[in-house]
Amino acid sequence: MPQRSPRDKKRALMTKAIATLARIAHRIIVLAERTLDRIRYRDGRLDHKTLRMLSYAGYRSEREVRVGGRIVQYKPSLKPGTSTWSRLRAMLAIYESDEVPGVRVALEGYGGRYEAVSDREGYFHFVLPLDQKPLPDVTAWEVASISLPERRSHHAKVDVPILAPGQSEKLGIISDIDDTVVETGATNFLKNWRRVLVHRPEDRLAVPGASKLYKYLVVDHQAPRHPVFYVSSSPWNLYGFITEFMELNAIPHGPMFLKDYGIDKDKFIASGHRSHKVEAIERILAFYPDFRFLLIGDNGQRDVEVYARVVRDFPDNVAGVFIRDVSGTCRQGPNGTLLQEIEEAGTPVYCGAGFEEALAMVAALGFGEDAEAAAAAVAEPPEAAGQMKSA
Repeated sequence: MPQRSPRDKKRALMTKAIATLARIAHRIIVLAERTLDRIRYRDGRLDHKTLRMLSYAGYRSEREVRVGGRIVQYKPSLKPGTSTWSRLRAMLAIYESDEVPGVRVALEGYGGRYEAVSDREGYFHFVLPLDQKPLPDVTAWEVASISLPERRSHHAKVDVPILAPGQSEKLGIISDIDDTVVETGATNFLKNWRRVLVHRPEDRLAVPGASKLYKYLVVDHQAPRHPVFYVSSSPWNLYGFITEFMELNAIPHGPMFLKDYGIDKDKFIASGHRSHKVEAIERILAFYPDFRFLLIGDNGQRDVEVYARVVRDFPDNVAGVFIRDVSGTCRQGPNGTLLQEIEEAGTPVYCGAGFEEALAMVAALGFGEDAEAAAAAVAEPPEAAGQMKSA
Protein backbone atom coordinates (compact mmCIF):
# COMPACT_ATOMS: atom_id res chain seq x y z
CA MET A 1 0.00 0.00 0.00
CA PRO A 2 1.60 3.34 -1.03
CA GLN A 3 2.50 5.77 1.73
CA ARG A 4 0.56 9.02 1.93
CA SER A 5 2.41 12.24 1.22
CA PRO A 6 2.91 14.81 4.01
CA ARG A 7 0.27 17.02 2.33
CA ASP A 8 -2.28 14.19 2.35
CA LYS A 9 -1.52 13.43 6.00
CA LYS A 10 -1.96 17.10 6.89
CA ARG A 11 -5.26 17.25 5.00
CA ALA A 12 -6.50 14.11 6.78
CA LEU A 13 -5.57 15.56 10.17
CA MET A 14 -7.36 18.82 9.36
CA THR A 15 -10.49 16.93 8.28
CA LYS A 16 -10.44 14.89 11.49
CA ALA A 17 -9.93 18.04 13.60
CA ILE A 18 -12.84 19.86 11.91
CA ALA A 19 -15.11 16.85 12.43
CA THR A 20 -14.13 16.70 16.11
CA LEU A 21 -14.78 20.43 16.58
CA ALA A 22 -18.16 20.07 14.87
CA ARG A 23 -19.16 17.27 17.25
CA ILE A 24 -18.06 19.33 20.27
CA ALA A 25 -19.97 22.40 19.00
CA HIS A 26 -23.04 20.26 18.41
CA ARG A 27 -22.94 18.89 21.96
CA ILE A 28 -22.59 22.41 23.37
CA ILE A 29 -25.54 23.66 21.31
CA VAL A 30 -27.70 20.68 22.33
CA LEU A 31 -26.84 21.20 26.01
CA ALA A 32 -27.56 24.95 25.77
CA GLU A 33 -30.91 24.38 24.04
CA ARG A 34 -31.99 21.75 26.57
CA THR A 35 -31.04 24.05 29.44
CA LEU A 36 -33.01 26.93 27.93
CA ASP A 37 -35.99 24.64 27.32
CA ARG A 38 -35.95 23.49 30.95
CA ILE A 39 -35.98 27.12 32.07
CA ARG A 40 -38.72 28.12 29.59
CA TYR A 41 -41.04 25.22 30.41
CA ARG A 42 -40.24 24.90 34.13
CA ASP A 43 -43.18 24.85 36.56
CA GLY A 44 -45.68 25.09 33.70
CA ARG A 45 -44.79 28.75 33.18
CA LEU A 46 -46.08 28.63 29.58
CA ASP A 47 -49.35 26.87 30.39
CA HIS A 48 -51.29 30.15 30.20
CA LYS A 49 -49.88 31.15 26.80
CA THR A 50 -52.08 31.07 23.70
CA LEU A 51 -50.83 28.47 21.25
CA ARG A 52 -51.08 28.12 17.50
CA MET A 53 -51.77 24.86 15.66
CA LEU A 54 -49.92 24.57 12.37
CA SER A 55 -51.41 21.81 10.23
CA TYR A 56 -49.68 20.31 7.22
CA ALA A 57 -51.59 18.63 4.39
CA GLY A 58 -51.81 14.89 4.98
CA TYR A 59 -52.29 11.90 2.71
CA ARG A 60 -53.75 8.42 2.87
CA SER A 61 -53.92 5.03 1.23
CA GLU A 62 -56.61 2.39 1.68
CA ARG A 63 -54.70 1.14 4.76
CA GLU A 64 -53.39 4.22 6.55
CA VAL A 65 -53.71 7.99 7.10
CA ARG A 66 -50.67 10.16 7.82
CA VAL A 67 -51.06 13.67 9.21
CA GLY A 68 -48.57 16.03 10.84
CA GLY A 69 -48.21 19.55 12.16
CA ARG A 70 -46.55 21.69 14.79
CA ILE A 71 -47.49 23.50 17.97
CA VAL A 72 -45.92 26.95 18.51
CA GLN A 73 -46.59 29.96 20.69
CA TYR A 74 -49.06 32.33 19.08
CA LYS A 75 -47.62 35.62 17.86
CA PRO A 76 -49.35 38.17 15.64
CA SER A 77 -47.79 38.16 12.18
CA LEU A 78 -45.42 41.02 11.40
CA LYS A 79 -46.59 43.23 8.54
CA PRO A 80 -43.79 43.12 5.95
CA GLY A 81 -44.05 46.78 4.89
CA THR A 82 -42.19 48.02 1.83
CA SER A 83 -38.63 48.68 2.99
CA THR A 84 -35.89 46.07 2.69
CA TRP A 85 -35.33 46.09 6.47
CA SER A 86 -39.00 45.60 7.38
CA ARG A 87 -39.35 42.77 4.87
CA LEU A 88 -36.17 41.14 6.16
CA ARG A 89 -37.54 41.33 9.73
CA ALA A 90 -40.81 39.75 8.62
CA MET A 91 -38.98 36.91 6.88
CA LEU A 92 -36.70 36.27 9.85
CA ALA A 93 -39.78 36.17 12.10
CA ILE A 94 -41.02 33.21 10.03
CA TYR A 95 -37.85 31.30 10.91
CA GLU A 96 -37.91 32.29 14.60
CA SER A 97 -40.75 30.14 15.96
CA ASP A 98 -41.17 29.20 19.62
CA GLU A 99 -42.14 25.54 19.51
CA VAL A 100 -44.02 24.00 22.44
CA PRO A 101 -43.39 20.36 23.43
CA GLY A 102 -45.60 18.04 25.43
CA VAL A 103 -48.95 19.36 24.15
CA ARG A 104 -51.81 16.89 23.63
CA VAL A 105 -53.32 17.20 20.15
CA ALA A 106 -56.66 15.61 19.24
CA LEU A 107 -57.63 14.64 15.70
CA GLU A 108 -61.20 13.90 14.66
CA GLY A 109 -61.93 12.14 11.40
CA TYR A 110 -62.29 8.80 9.68
CA GLY A 111 -64.87 7.67 12.21
CA GLY A 112 -62.83 8.24 15.34
CA ARG A 113 -60.96 10.54 17.71
CA TYR A 114 -57.22 10.13 18.14
CA GLU A 115 -54.51 11.80 20.24
CA ALA A 116 -50.83 12.56 19.88
CA VAL A 117 -48.31 14.63 21.86
CA SER A 118 -45.98 17.25 20.40
CA ASP A 119 -42.28 16.36 20.57
CA ARG A 120 -39.35 18.49 21.72
CA GLU A 121 -39.45 20.54 18.51
CA GLY A 122 -43.24 20.99 18.74
CA TYR A 123 -44.04 18.54 15.94
CA PHE A 124 -46.86 16.01 16.18
CA HIS A 125 -47.63 13.03 13.96
CA PHE A 126 -50.67 10.83 13.46
CA VAL A 127 -50.46 7.45 11.74
CA LEU A 128 -54.00 6.08 11.69
CA PRO A 129 -54.80 2.54 10.52
CA LEU A 130 -57.76 2.17 8.18
CA ASP A 131 -59.89 -0.91 7.71
CA GLN A 132 -59.34 -1.21 3.95
CA LYS A 133 -61.03 2.11 3.09
CA PRO A 134 -60.82 2.14 -0.72
CA LEU A 135 -59.23 5.10 -2.46
CA PRO A 136 -61.64 7.12 -4.63
CA ASP A 137 -61.71 6.59 -8.39
CA VAL A 138 -60.67 10.23 -8.88
CA THR A 139 -58.14 12.05 -6.68
CA ALA A 140 -59.90 14.00 -3.92
CA TRP A 141 -59.20 16.08 -0.85
CA GLU A 142 -60.69 14.79 2.43
CA VAL A 143 -60.83 16.68 5.72
CA ALA A 144 -60.09 15.96 9.38
CA SER A 145 -59.80 18.48 12.22
CA ILE A 146 -57.34 19.01 15.06
CA SER A 147 -57.78 20.71 18.44
CA LEU A 148 -55.97 21.11 21.76
CA PRO A 149 -58.09 19.55 24.54
CA GLU A 150 -55.96 20.93 27.42
CA ARG A 151 -54.58 24.24 26.13
CA ARG A 152 -55.85 27.56 24.81
CA SER A 153 -55.38 27.94 21.07
CA HIS A 154 -55.71 30.84 18.64
CA HIS A 155 -58.42 28.76 16.91
CA ALA A 156 -60.56 26.16 18.66
CA LYS A 157 -60.29 23.79 15.70
CA VAL A 158 -58.21 23.69 12.54
CA ASP A 159 -59.15 21.70 9.45
CA VAL A 160 -56.48 19.47 7.91
CA PRO A 161 -56.70 18.63 4.18
CA ILE A 162 -55.84 15.01 3.41
CA LEU A 163 -55.03 13.85 -0.11
CA ALA A 164 -56.64 10.61 -1.32
CA PRO A 165 -55.07 9.70 -4.71
CA GLY A 166 -57.42 8.39 -7.38
CA GLN A 167 -56.99 4.73 -8.24
CA SER A 168 -58.45 4.86 -11.75
CA GLU A 169 -55.11 5.85 -13.33
CA LYS A 170 -52.64 5.30 -10.48
CA LEU A 171 -50.34 8.06 -11.72
CA GLY A 172 -48.84 10.79 -9.56
CA ILE A 173 -46.24 13.56 -9.47
CA ILE A 174 -43.38 14.12 -7.03
CA SER A 175 -41.82 17.56 -7.43
CA ASP A 176 -39.00 19.64 -6.06
CA ILE A 177 -39.84 23.27 -5.19
CA ASP A 178 -36.77 25.56 -5.27
CA ASP A 179 -35.84 26.47 -8.87
CA THR A 180 -38.33 23.87 -10.11
CA VAL A 181 -41.58 25.62 -9.17
CA VAL A 182 -40.34 28.95 -7.79
CA GLU A 183 -37.26 30.88 -8.91
CA THR A 184 -34.93 31.17 -5.91
CA GLY A 185 -31.43 31.28 -7.36
CA ALA A 186 -30.44 29.04 -4.45
CA THR A 187 -27.31 27.95 -6.29
CA ASN A 188 -25.93 31.52 -6.11
CA PHE A 189 -26.96 33.02 -2.78
CA LEU A 190 -24.62 36.04 -2.99
CA LYS A 191 -26.27 37.11 -6.25
CA ASN A 192 -29.84 36.30 -5.21
CA TRP A 193 -29.89 37.03 -1.45
CA ARG A 194 -32.65 39.66 -1.83
CA ARG A 195 -34.89 37.17 -3.61
CA VAL A 196 -34.28 34.55 -0.89
CA LEU A 197 -34.49 36.78 2.21
CA VAL A 198 -36.64 39.79 1.29
CA HIS A 199 -39.13 38.93 -1.46
CA ARG A 200 -42.65 38.04 -0.37
CA PRO A 201 -44.77 35.31 -2.06
CA GLU A 202 -46.37 37.91 -4.34
CA ASP A 203 -42.89 39.07 -5.45
CA ARG A 204 -41.55 35.63 -6.30
CA LEU A 205 -41.44 34.41 -9.90
CA ALA A 206 -42.68 31.02 -10.99
CA VAL A 207 -40.29 28.99 -13.14
CA PRO A 208 -41.07 29.56 -16.86
CA GLY A 209 -43.67 27.02 -17.96
CA ALA A 210 -44.23 25.61 -14.46
CA SER A 211 -47.81 26.83 -14.07
CA LYS A 212 -48.75 25.55 -17.53
CA LEU A 213 -47.10 22.14 -16.93
CA TYR A 214 -48.73 21.58 -13.53
CA LYS A 215 -52.14 22.68 -14.79
CA TYR A 216 -51.78 20.24 -17.67
CA LEU A 217 -50.92 17.48 -15.20
CA VAL A 218 -53.55 18.31 -12.60
CA VAL A 219 -56.31 20.26 -14.46
CA ASP A 220 -58.44 21.11 -11.39
CA HIS A 221 -56.89 22.71 -8.31
CA GLN A 222 -59.66 21.53 -5.95
CA ALA A 223 -60.18 18.08 -7.52
CA PRO A 224 -56.79 17.24 -9.03
CA ARG A 225 -56.61 14.72 -11.87
CA HIS A 226 -53.34 13.39 -10.46
CA PRO A 227 -51.96 13.70 -6.91
CA VAL A 228 -48.93 15.95 -6.40
CA PHE A 229 -46.38 15.59 -3.59
CA TYR A 230 -43.61 18.13 -2.98
CA VAL A 231 -40.17 17.24 -1.59
CA SER A 232 -37.77 20.04 -0.67
CA SER A 233 -34.91 20.84 1.68
CA SER A 234 -36.63 24.11 2.63
CA PRO A 235 -37.46 24.24 6.36
CA TRP A 236 -40.96 23.53 7.70
CA ASN A 237 -41.12 27.18 8.80
CA LEU A 238 -41.69 28.11 5.12
CA TYR A 239 -44.75 25.86 4.68
CA GLY A 240 -47.24 28.75 4.79
CA PHE A 241 -45.01 30.94 2.60
CA ILE A 242 -44.77 28.23 -0.08
CA THR A 243 -48.51 27.52 0.09
CA GLU A 244 -49.32 31.20 -0.48
CA PHE A 245 -46.96 31.37 -3.46
CA MET A 246 -48.60 28.32 -5.03
CA GLU A 247 -52.05 29.84 -4.57
CA LEU A 248 -50.98 33.07 -6.26
CA ASN A 249 -49.40 31.28 -9.22
CA ALA A 250 -51.99 28.54 -9.84
CA ILE A 251 -49.57 25.79 -8.79
CA PRO A 252 -51.58 22.86 -7.36
CA HIS A 253 -51.36 22.10 -3.66
CA GLY A 254 -50.12 18.79 -2.32
CA PRO A 255 -48.57 17.25 0.79
CA MET A 256 -45.06 18.58 1.40
CA PHE A 257 -42.02 16.79 2.74
CA LEU A 258 -39.86 19.64 4.02
CA LYS A 259 -36.86 19.50 6.32
CA ASP A 260 -36.58 19.88 10.07
CA TYR A 261 -33.48 21.92 10.89
CA GLY A 262 -33.59 21.08 14.59
CA ILE A 263 -30.34 20.36 16.41
CA ASP A 264 -31.06 16.82 17.53
CA LYS A 265 -28.39 14.30 16.59
CA ASP A 266 -30.43 12.98 13.66
CA LYS A 267 -31.48 16.44 12.45
CA PHE A 268 -28.30 18.50 12.68
CA ILE A 269 -26.92 20.19 9.57
CA ALA A 270 -24.98 17.02 8.74
CA SER A 271 -28.34 15.55 7.70
CA GLY A 272 -27.99 16.45 4.04
CA HIS A 273 -30.11 17.53 1.12
CA ARG A 274 -29.60 14.27 -0.77
CA SER A 275 -30.43 11.87 2.06
CA HIS A 276 -33.55 13.86 3.02
CA LYS A 277 -34.92 13.80 -0.52
CA VAL A 278 -34.14 10.15 -1.20
CA GLU A 279 -35.79 9.09 2.06
CA ALA A 280 -38.88 11.23 1.46
CA ILE A 281 -39.42 10.15 -2.16
CA GLU A 282 -38.91 6.48 -1.39
CA ARG A 283 -41.33 6.77 1.52
CA ILE A 284 -44.01 7.99 -0.91
CA LEU A 285 -43.25 5.23 -3.44
CA ALA A 286 -43.38 2.55 -0.74
CA PHE A 287 -46.68 3.97 0.54
CA TYR A 288 -48.24 3.72 -2.94
CA PRO A 289 -46.64 0.57 -4.42
CA ASP A 290 -49.21 0.29 -7.24
CA PHE A 291 -48.68 3.89 -8.47
CA ARG A 292 -46.17 5.26 -10.95
CA PHE A 293 -44.78 8.77 -10.43
CA LEU A 294 -43.31 11.50 -12.59
CA LEU A 295 -40.27 13.02 -10.82
CA ILE A 296 -39.76 16.75 -11.50
CA GLY A 297 -36.68 18.68 -10.36
CA ASP A 298 -33.66 20.71 -11.48
CA ASN A 299 -29.93 20.15 -11.88
CA GLY A 300 -28.87 22.87 -9.46
CA GLN A 301 -29.00 20.99 -6.14
CA ARG A 302 -28.38 17.28 -6.73
CA ASP A 303 -31.89 16.35 -7.88
CA VAL A 304 -30.41 14.34 -10.76
CA GLU A 305 -28.31 12.31 -8.32
CA VAL A 306 -31.34 11.80 -6.07
CA TYR A 307 -33.63 10.70 -8.91
CA ALA A 308 -31.01 8.30 -10.31
CA ARG A 309 -30.85 6.63 -6.89
CA VAL A 310 -34.66 6.41 -6.72
CA VAL A 311 -34.86 4.88 -10.21
CA ARG A 312 -32.31 2.25 -9.16
CA ASP A 313 -34.30 1.43 -6.00
CA PHE A 314 -37.84 1.65 -7.49
CA PRO A 315 -37.49 1.10 -11.26
CA ASP A 316 -41.13 0.05 -11.71
CA ASN A 317 -42.59 3.07 -9.88
CA VAL A 318 -40.99 5.93 -11.83
CA ALA A 319 -42.90 6.91 -14.98
CA GLY A 320 -40.44 9.61 -16.06
CA VAL A 321 -37.89 12.19 -14.92
CA PHE A 322 -38.19 15.88 -15.83
CA ILE A 323 -35.19 18.11 -15.08
CA ARG A 324 -35.09 21.87 -15.41
CA ASP A 325 -31.62 22.90 -16.59
CA VAL A 326 -30.53 25.82 -14.39
CA SER A 327 -26.80 25.37 -14.98
CA GLY A 328 -26.70 25.06 -18.78
CA THR A 329 -25.00 21.65 -18.51
CA CYS A 330 -27.99 19.37 -18.97
CA ARG A 331 -26.33 16.44 -20.70
CA GLN A 332 -22.76 17.13 -19.62
CA GLY A 333 -20.55 15.95 -16.78
CA PRO A 334 -21.72 13.69 -13.93
CA ASN A 335 -25.36 14.77 -14.30
CA GLY A 336 -25.32 13.86 -17.98
CA THR A 337 -23.97 10.42 -17.10
CA LEU A 338 -26.70 9.91 -14.51
CA LEU A 339 -29.46 11.00 -16.91
CA GLN A 340 -28.12 8.51 -19.46
CA GLU A 341 -28.17 5.82 -16.76
CA ILE A 342 -31.83 6.65 -16.00
CA GLU A 343 -32.74 6.38 -19.70
CA GLU A 344 -30.87 3.10 -20.08
CA ALA A 345 -32.98 1.75 -17.20
CA GLY A 346 -36.03 2.38 -19.39
CA THR A 347 -37.25 5.61 -17.74
CA PRO A 348 -37.97 8.54 -20.11
CA VAL A 349 -36.02 11.75 -19.37
CA TYR A 350 -36.68 15.39 -20.29
CA CYS A 351 -34.08 18.07 -19.60
CA GLY A 352 -34.46 21.71 -20.68
CA ALA A 353 -34.29 25.33 -19.56
CA GLY A 354 -38.07 25.49 -19.00
CA PHE A 355 -41.02 23.14 -18.96
CA GLU A 356 -43.11 24.48 -21.84
CA GLU A 357 -41.44 22.07 -24.28
CA ALA A 358 -42.19 19.09 -22.02
CA LEU A 359 -45.96 18.95 -22.61
CA ALA A 360 -45.70 16.55 -25.56
CA MET A 361 -43.70 14.10 -23.47
CA VAL A 362 -46.22 14.43 -20.63
CA ALA A 363 -49.00 13.33 -22.99
CA ALA A 364 -46.92 10.38 -24.20
CA LEU A 365 -46.54 9.21 -20.59
CA GLY A 366 -50.32 9.18 -20.10
CA PHE A 367 -50.67 12.32 -17.94
CA GLY A 368 -53.47 14.72 -18.92
CA GLU A 369 -53.76 13.78 -22.56
CA ASP A 370 -57.33 14.91 -23.27
CA ALA A 371 -58.99 18.18 -24.31
CA GLU A 372 -59.76 19.16 -20.73
CA ALA A 373 -56.11 18.99 -19.76
CA ALA A 374 -55.03 20.91 -22.85
CA ALA A 375 -57.55 23.67 -22.12
CA ALA A 376 -56.34 23.94 -18.52
CA ALA A 377 -52.74 24.30 -19.71
CA VAL A 378 -53.65 27.16 -22.04
CA ALA A 379 -55.53 29.12 -19.34
CA GLU A 380 -53.45 31.63 -17.42
CA PRO A 381 -53.76 32.25 -13.66
CA PRO A 382 -56.11 35.12 -12.73
CA GLU A 383 -54.40 38.49 -13.02
CA ALA A 384 -51.20 36.68 -14.00
CA ALA A 385 -49.82 39.74 -15.75
CA GLY A 386 -50.22 41.78 -12.59
CA GLN A 387 -48.45 39.16 -10.50
CA MET A 388 -45.36 38.78 -12.67
CA LYS A 389 -42.62 41.01 -11.32
CA SER A 390 -38.99 41.39 -12.13
CA ALA A 391 -36.56 39.29 -10.16
